[in-house]
Order: sequence, then C-alpha cells, then structure tokens
Amino acid sequence: MAKCGCCGKDIGEIVFDKSYKMPDDIWNLSPIEKEERAQIDSDLCRLDNRYFIRGVAYLPVNGTDHCYGWGIWAEVPQEDFFNYLENYEEDNSTKPKFSGLVANVIPSYENTIGLKLMVQLGSETQRPEFYFTDPMHLLTKEQAEGISIEKVHSFSSNKS
Repeated sequence: MAKCGCCGKDIGEIVFDKSYKMPDDIWNLSPIEKEERAQIDSDLCRLDNRYFIRGVAYLPVNGTDHCYGWGIWAEVPQEDFFNYLENYEEDNSTKPKFSGLVANVIPSYENTIGLKLMVQLGSETQRPEFYFTDPMHLLTKEQAEGISIEKVHSFSSNKS
C-alpha cells in the first residue's frame, strides 16, 4: 500500500500503467467501418492510408524507482511503419528515432491527439518507447521531471 505524500493516509493499490487496444480513430468506427477500413493487430494498425504503432510513454514517479507507463498508439509515416514491420522480430533498439503523433486521448491531459513525439524502437521483446517533444505540453515536462505518486493514484481513479 502506498501512502499519500500530503496526509499520510493509505491510497490503496497503485497501478503503474494504462494501455489502449487501438488508436482512438479506429476505436470510434462502427464495426462495419472497422471491418472495411482497418487492419488491427495488438501492436500495429492501419486505417485507410494511415499507419499506427503501439508503444509506451514512461513518466518517472518522483520518490520511487517506478515509472508510469502510458501504453498508447502513435500515427507514424508509412515508410517508418513498414521498416518496423519488416524488422519486427529483430532488435531495433539501435535504429534512429523517428517522429509520430499521439493517437489516443490521454486522461488528465489536454490536447493529446496529434501531440508530437519521437519513437525509439526496442528489442524484439520490447514495445517502442515514445518521447513527447512539444516543450509547451505538460506531458513533455512530466516525462522529463517526473510526477507525484498522488498523480499516479489519480490516474487509476480517473474514469474518463
């Protein structure tokens, strides 16, 4: 059990990640539209001529040795998508980063759809890591400076 940094009360079990099964634009389609327009996999998706990969954006949790992981989707250029697909079973951790755009609404943050990020591919057993790049966005700041355990707790109680 974790304790609140302000009042010392138990704040319950803490979950250190949240993930999304699909990009929001695919999630919002009707079942018929999904069938006709989208190809969906647990790590890769295509919607018409748009390409998405699943990854994790980690936010360090201050005062702990944990990070909070947002398992989100990024829309990426077609060329980067297919390079990743062709080398999916390999260690891609030394490949150069490439750009993408957040494809999910992230609760507790404003204006996340289309937020710029960089994608760092991982090994054959790791999902890509996402790094927010907009210096004016709170997620970029928190990815660099960390978040409180109380904020992590608020994520798990946030029903949106």
